[in-house]
Amino acid sequence: MTSAAAIRHAGVLWAHRAVAELDAAARFDRLATLLRDAGAHSVVVGMARTAIDDERRHHARCVVLAQRFGATVDRSAGGRAPKLAAGQRTAAEQALYETVAMACLTESLSTALLMEIRAAALDEEVAATVDEILRDEVDHARLGWAHLAAEAPHRDLAFLGPRLAVMLAQTVDEEIFATDDGGPLALEVAGYGGLPRSRRRAVLVQSMREVVFPGLRSHGVDTSGAQRWLAAHLS
Repeated sequence: MTSAAAIRHAGVLWAHRAVAELDAAARFDRLATLLRDAGAHSVVVGMARTAIDDERRHHARCVVLAQRFGATVDRSAGGRAPKLAAGQRTAAEQALYETVAMACLTESLSTALLMEIRAAALDEEVAATVDEILRDEVDHARLGWAHLAAEAPHRDLAFLGPRLAVMLAQTVDEEIFATDDGGPLALEVAGYGGLPRSRRRAVLVQSMREVVFPGLRSHGVDTSGAQRWLAAHLS
């Protein structure tokens, strides 16, 4: 039987995700405008616009779960999309930087984490919610890789390499590197949408080393700085 503490923790977790989904919707709204103004392919711009609605739908699903588990969602929170790495030389570089940060890194990592959360899910509504979000996150990651592939033949991507560590720092919460794994409570919450810290950390490492870094290198982006950042935090 699942403890009351685990249910409460699951509620807080889904409430946090509800807010994060609104932030993601705002970021894709900003990204769609950046891509359009930079002259990106209409298909990529369309994918970014579709992602706005996806993230808002995800927000609604997360709210339902949060409330079911007894949490209150602050509906005034979320919806923030600050400019990333101000000072790129051109609109095209700014769009590319934010696309790589948001889609190639963040959404690729989100996809990998959701796959693990889905595998651990014991609750039917949690599983159905994760299934829906996961399907969309795959497309959101594809958006980034599609834009990067389209830009690579026509643009010098060297400016991205030194900035990858900053992207990672903005994407990854430092708490994931803590040694405490959360104890029995973390294992209980895993059935309701959580993952123990050690498992999340393993997913981060695997997705970066096997998907994100090789994908970036295939387009000529130097990932050595990001690799050093990850290695330093793991040590």
